[in-house]
Amino acid sequence: MTTPGPTAAPPRSLRGRIAYRDADGENVGHEHFELVGHEGGHLLRALCRIDEADLLRDVSLSMDHAWLPEEGYCRILRGGRAEAALWFRVAPGGVTIDASIRGTPLAQQFIATQQRLPYLGLHPLQGDALIVEQRGTAAPGQFLPIETVTNSISPNGDEATAGAHLFIDAAYIGEETIEVTAGRFAARRYALRWREDWPPADLWVRQEDNLFLLMRWSMIPTWYELTHWTDERPTA
Repeated sequence: MTTPGPTAAPPRSLRGRIAYRDADGENVGHEHFELVGHEGGHLLRALCRIDEADLLRDVSLSMDHAWLPEEGYCRILRGGRAEAALWFRVAPGGVTIDASIRGTPLAQQFIATQQRLPYLGLHPLQGDALIVEQRGTAAPGQFLPIETVTNSISPNGDEATAGAHLFIDAAYIGEETIEVTAGRFAARRYALRWREDWPPADLWVRQEDNLFLLMRWSMIPTWYELTHWTDERPTA
């Protein structure tokens, strides 16, 4: 049983831009995201572009107050043409998925889960950061499994696009102060391992919530950092 991490109190609107960079620090893509807190929970919207793959990913994810997923949608375009579209609906016993590949509908898919699904991974970086809400900070240094359904088990999230069931091993490493283009932040560091034969990726989020700051993964040369952000809260 993991201990949930800190949550952001709604209402709020957290917006940001994440740069995708190559080994030389050059831009190779980007992500724009908005994380909205509302009376019923949280909503993430993200638009991701990977230049080399000519890939555009449009993601929407709805969560309750405990950051448990309720519904998700992912549309993938490559070269301006529809590659895949997937709609995920989470219920206590599993996840129902309706999908199409290049405009052709697929048979409806149902993935049974051991519990109410704690995490839905649709590949935006700010979406990756939300797994910290289910991992928390208990048992530092230990990898604990987080039950997950995802649209693709590939680094770019664009291969074999259908529902897949897995457990992401997540470890809380500790607190650090880091600097990215968006500024200097007190941060929490995590390690995420998607497959046993893959090395873990290092993830940093803002200490007080789940704002994505930085990710580095030795498996690929691309790394990711927050470059801009705004945090809007209502005033009395």
